[in-house]
Amino acid sequence: MDLNASVESVMRSPPVTALFSDSVSYVTEKMVSNNIGAIIIISGGIPSGIITERDIIEKIVRPRRDPDKTRATEIMSSPLLTIDAKKTVADALKIMRDKKVRRLAVTRNGRLAGIVTERRLLDSLI
Repeated sequence: MDLNASVESVMRSPPVTALFSDSVSYVTEKMVSNNIGAIIIISGGIPSGIITERDIIEKIVRPRRDPDKTRATEIMSSPLLTIDAKKTVADALKIMRDKKVRRLAVTRNGRLAGIVTERRLLDSLI
């Protein structure tokens, strides 16, 4: 593949999601069972944020918060950064570099279609 390939061709679809009201324990279990490093958080049917492994370490483990009593909405990063499925791998890498993130939600016709990671993008180039 090349830098002009579409994000759609390398994204994970469907994306794994959780609700804003879910406990961080539940979110973590879902991430582990799906072997993923981030999960998109849905609020009112709308993708509203993302929780990464780093969020869990920095916002739950380090301060010793109770993951059973902490809701996803309390630790998610928001707003959710997105990219259209038709954009290119180069476009996605530029956004990630500029925004200093490693994951983007992918949209198609304004709806959540997948997630793309820096790793998947780079692997697609090799």
